[in-house]
Amino acid sequence: MYESYFVVDVETCPIDLDGYFLLETDEEKIKKLNPIDSKIIAIGIRNRGESKIFSGDEKDILTKFWSEWKKLKYGSPSILLVGFNVTNFDIPFIVARSFINNIEIVPFSLKSVLDVKEKINAYRYGKSRGKLEEYGRLIGVGVLNIDGSMIPRLFKDNDWETLKKYLLKDLEITDKLFERAKSTGIIHISKY
Repeated sequence: MYESYFVVDVETCPIDLDGYFLLETDEEKIKKLNPIDSKIIAIGIRNRGESKIFSGDEKDILTKFWSEWKKLKYGSPSILLVGFNVTNFDIPFIVARSFINNIEIVPFSLKSVLDVKEKINAYRYGKSRGKLEEYGRLIGVGVLNIDGSMIPRLFKDNDWETLKKYLLKDLEITDKLFERAKSTGIIHISKY
């Protein structure tokens, strides 16, 4: 079970960066990270230990992402998309931004999406503590001294090298968490 899977992680950034940097509270900044006020600046995919990063123009990123998913799905119809907080953030963001950009998607069922965070938290209702980097540290995967709140600044500074390293590390951590969840049986927890 779950032999064929790929890991996905999305990096986003507010469309109005100058206005974003004028916001005073983290709460105000977090409210801007939605598919209406923000855009996708990169999507990473990891399959069989190999990672790909799609960056540049958002339409191009989305087109390449869906093309890659289609290839992976064609190669293995039961392939599973895996991510950390992927059902609450990444997938809704990708779908909404695809709609906004008029990009054709690859039809899928949420049954083919596995959110590692939901499994680790046994589908706990409401907010739960545990960021990707925190879980990475707990299982011994080295993490970078970067977190998601730094992405808009890295983007504004055009620091693609650091953004790429961050995205690659997130993909690796998610993959390792998925492997740990499989080996501990946590992956088999079901919501109902």
